[in-house]
This record gives sequence, C-alpha cells and structure tokens, in this order.
Amino acid sequence: MPKTVCVVGAGVSGLAAVKNSLDEGLEPICFEKDDDVGGLWNYHDVPKDGDPSLYNSCSINTSKEMTCYTDFPIPKEYPNFMAHKHFKSYLKLYAEHFGLMKYIRLKHTVERVEKADDFDDTGEWVITTKNLSSGKVEKRKVNFVMVCNGHLHEPNIPKFQGLEKFKGRVLHTHDYKDFHGYEGKRILIIGIGNSAADVACELSRHAEHVYVSTRKGTFVIQRAAEEGRPFDHIAVSRFRQGLPWPLLKPFLYHGVNNRYSHSKYGLSPNTRFNGGAVTISDDLPNRIILGTINIKTDVERFTENGAIFVDGTKLDKIDVVILGTGYNFSFPFLQEDVVKVDNSFPYLYDLVWPADLEPSTLAIIGLVQPFGALPPILEMQTRWAARVFSGNCKLPSVAKRMQEVETIHAKLKAKGIDSARYSLVVFFIQYIDKIAQYIGCKPNLWKLFFTDNALWKKLVFGPCTPTQWRLEGPGCWKGAKDAIEHVEENTWYPLKTREAGKHETEGLYDGWINLFKWIFIFIVTCVFLRYLLSNGYQTFTIKS
Repeated sequence: MPKTVCVVGAGVSGLAAVKNSLDEGLEPICFEKDDDVGGLWNYHDVPKDGDPSLYNSCSINTSKEMTCYTDFPIPKEYPNFMAHKHFKSYLKLYAEHFGLMKYIRLKHTVERVEKADDFDDTGEWVITTKNLSSGKVEKRKVNFVMVCNGHLHEPNIPKFQGLEKFKGRVLHTHDYKDFHGYEGKRILIIGIGNSAADVACELSRHAEHVYVSTRKGTFVIQRAAEEGRPFDHIAVSRFRQGLPWPLLKPFLYHGVNNRYSHSKYGLSPNTRFNGGAVTISDDLPNRIILGTINIKTDVERFTENGAIFVDGTKLDKIDVVILGTGYNFSFPFLQEDVVKVDNSFPYLYDLVWPADLEPSTLAIIGLVQPFGALPPILEMQTRWAARVFSGNCKLPSVAKRMQEVETIHAKLKAKGIDSARYSLVVFFIQYIDKIAQYIGCKPNLWKLFFTDNALWKKLVFGPCTPTQWRLEGPGCWKGAKDAIEHVEENTWYPLKTREAGKHETEGLYDGWINLFKWIFIFIVTCVFLRYLLSNGYQTFTIKS
C-alpha cells in the first residue's frame, strides 16, 4: 500500500501538494473547507471569519508567465496580470488536467492534527476532520502531512490608543469587498502594502477623500515597466539578480525612483533601500498627484471622530478606518509543540520544516513573502516535501537544522526586524534554486552554455520563468524548453486585439531623421560650393 499524505487546503499550494505527492508514488487525501478549489482565489461576496478573503477588484501582482506552475503554463489567451476570476479558472484547469479532484474532499475542515501515540517510531499523525455538510467527525491515521492553509486568514489588528472610542466604522482589508457603501465618506487607511494601496486607490474614486497612514513608507513600482513589459520580466532575471548588490543597488534605486520621486510624494521609506519591501500599484502616485489621496505619518492616537498623527497633524473628521495591517500566521488545528514561533519568527528550516521535529513527516507550505511570484515557490516547496516523504531526499540532522534557523533568527533580531512581512521575505530565484539543488532539478547553466547557447541566453538574460526548473532532473517536463521559447509570444498575445499601425518607429525618429537629412544637405552644398569657388572658378579663368 502507498503511504498516505494529508493535505490541508486545496488552494495554490494544496493543489501542487496533491499533484507532487502523486508524482512520488504517495497517496494524497486533501481536505478543503470551501465548496470548490482555489483557496484565497475562490471569491465570495461576503467575508467569513477564519477564511482567506479578497476584494472584488483584486488582480495578481506578478505576470502570468512568472506566476504559473512549472509544468503547466497559463493559457496565452489569459491577461498578463489576471483578475481573481482568471486565476481561479487557471487553478481549476490545473486540477482537471492532472486529475486531482478525486483526491480532494470539499466542504471538509481539518479540526486537529496531532502526533500518533507511536510517533517517535513511525512518524505518523492522527487527523480529525469534520464534514461540513453532514456534521460527521472522523479520525484517521496518515503517514505524512502538508499544511497548505496559507497565512492570509487571520487579520493582524494592531492596538491604537483611542481606537476603541472611535465612533466611525473600523474594519480590516480582509473584510473589504468593493466601494459600495463608502461613497462620500472620509476614509483613513492604515498601512501601505499591496492590498491597502489597491483599496485606497479604488475608494479614492468614490469617497470624499482618502488618507493613507504609513509607519515606514514604501517604494512603489508599477506592473508595466519599460516598453510596457511586465515589470517582473525585467526585474527577475538571473543576470540582473546575479549582480553584486552594491553594483545593482544604484540601478534598482534609479529605476524605482525615476518615474516618481518618492520623497516628493510623501512615500519615501524611513529605512535604506534594500530592494525587497515594495508596493506594487499602478494608481497610487496618480491618485496622490490628483489630490484624491494624501499620505500621512503613523497614527499617534484616535479621537472620537478623527486621528492625531505622530508629526502633530490631525484629522478632525473621519468616517471609516480601514486596517491594511497584514496578517498573522497561525495553525490553530496543529498540535501546539510542532511549530515553535518567537515574535513572528517561525523555527522552520528553509521555511518548510519544523526545525526540531524528528522524524520530519510534516511540512509547512506557503509561509513566505517573496519578491517575485508566489505559486512557483509554493510548488517547489511541495516537490521537495514529497521527495523527502518518499525517501528520495534527505534532510540535515535536527542539530544542523536548529543551528541554521537560530543563526538566521539572530541576524534578523540584530537588524530590528520584528514582523512577519520581513522575517519571511525570500528572493524568487535564490530561494527556488536552493530547493532545486536539494531536489536535483536546478538548470545546469554551464552545460547549456556549450550545448544550447540560444536557450542559455534566454535563461540568463530573459525572465526567470518557472519552467526553468523542469528542464532536467526529477520531474523534468518535455514541454519546458518550448514554453521558455514562447514566453515573448505568449506575453503579447492577449494584447493583439487590433492590428496596430506600422509607423511607430517613423513617428519616434522622424524629427532626428529630418535633422540629419538637412545637416547632410548643408554639408554637401558647402562642399559643392567650395569646389566651384576653387576648381570651377580657376577653370573658367583659364578658358577665358
């Protein structure tokens, strides 16, 4: 009998966990509390406590070519930056293509995950589940567990002096759905992350006025970069991210700060530029310059009808306060001693394995904040976990895992990093490459340089698309090379809804061409006149 894997949740990471468990010869059983797969991307008009939630206007912040699973590219017809309905549709296609639905039990919640009595010998777990339709509770033993419930379901509600006395409405972005009901209101949004910026920009078109309070500030980047290319096609490449940080930093800073001077817009961070903590928003600087959004400093305290800020300024009238203050991660169903947490820092080896758990038969998937697309990282974590469970990969000893985790924790504490947003940050290429080395699927760039130089150029200088990690090694996919070679075509395909004019370059260079043309005519005329005044005049004199 194949060994069993309990997968908690059928979102982006849960679907990948089911698929990769099957690839390793394991038998997955996935429990999803919702009525369909998709997790966060299974949109509902009404938010539910304890469930992930998104707003109706939400779109992904990374391009489709960078966001796909490694062996299942997003259809070329889909927009480059998909609305939630498109991404949910893609997840359904993935589940159907690989036949995952028969391993998923919808409307089942995992009530408890705890070690079996003989855990020290077997590493097995006892799972308690509840059928939300019938109310039936069941217990079963499994060999392995992948926790794929995500970390966007428990809103972080900071304590603000006087907020309990504020007479207006207070909510978290978790509970925000659309602008209806906020028309004509004066709104203060706390925080300036991606969700807070999106909500602020949407409301600024309908509210009387929107204020955004930020404690640290942020750098803002747009989805479309040079020539309208998706920003991550340029920012996330092996060549660019392989440069030494001191050399790369000024170029990145110039690129981020060139279009909008962040200090003039009130956005400039209090900390030095590190290339990691940014906000992706196409609209925020535009709404600021249009005067519909004002940026404020951190809130010192609230009054009954307004707020006073740390710089001494105040707002006398606010109708609504929206907290865009992120989320806390928690595993309420998990036995308490499995994952150690210290001030938002989880003791997880490579952000996957509980460092002191032995045997390592449980993996935490998705507890990362990447600079880059999230789904390929989640999928790579599940590939690694499935191979460890199947015995095809080995982990270091508990002592080595704990030593590495404690070293990282000490460095973060020395830098004063005290929030999950920063302690969980990873960089896309570096993190996936590290896991790919464990698996044995990291692309061999030296070999490709000599055997397929054209492909090597795309891997190094082009966007680092997820299919790179399916070119070779365990789980290699025959379509990986073809997918990499068609990234450019697939990027522009959904935009080809009108045959564009063919004179774009003429319009761009006409002025310069005309200038050089008249300079050339002037030079030729001067040379000809000089010839006439010298040789021509002398010849005329001799003949006369």
